[in-house]
Amino acid sequence: MLERRSALASAKPYTSAVLQISEARGFSLLQAAGNPKTISAISGKLPAKVGIAAANDGRTLMRTGPNHFWIIGPETDDIEVKLRASAIVTPLSHSRARIVVEGAASRDVLAKSAALDFHPSVFKPATFAMTGIHHTPVLVHCVRDNRFEIYALRTFALSVYDWLTDAALEFAGH
Repeated sequence: MLERRSALASAKPYTSAVLQISEARGFSLLQAAGNPKTISAISGKLPAKVGIAAANDGRTLMRTGPNHFWIIGPETDDIEVKLRASAIVTPLSHSRARIVVEGAASRDVLAKSAALDFHPSVFKPATFAMTGIHHTPVLVHCVRDNRFEIYALRTFALSVYDWLTDAALEFAGH
């Protein structure tokens, strides 16, 4: 079996007292398009609206459009096989890198990088948005109060990672 190579293999984790930026490997990501009732019968309860993420049976389910969903699970997840008969399934695992931005300064770094309101009253845990960082489309998921996972296209992942670590330099001495 072929081994997946990281697009961020040369990137060094960024660490300070208030911020950590690193890659999170070992996940599966697929997009499923189809009737939400049919998809939910296989995947479990789906989020009611776009921008909300739901945890279900070790997976994160995101409604990215009226009938489009991202399903993120463990690297060995078999949900793709189960969904093929009832939805249009597009594997995205090999086309995305997942960057984790975590710590007290995470919202400040992201606010410098993307045109979103990262205030905790607005961008709460279990929400996500599609936006751009350094002219690159990304999906930003607020996992916990100060933990964000950014899904970047593999081709541009190192550029996004470098942009984030540069935006974090002011927190290096903290």
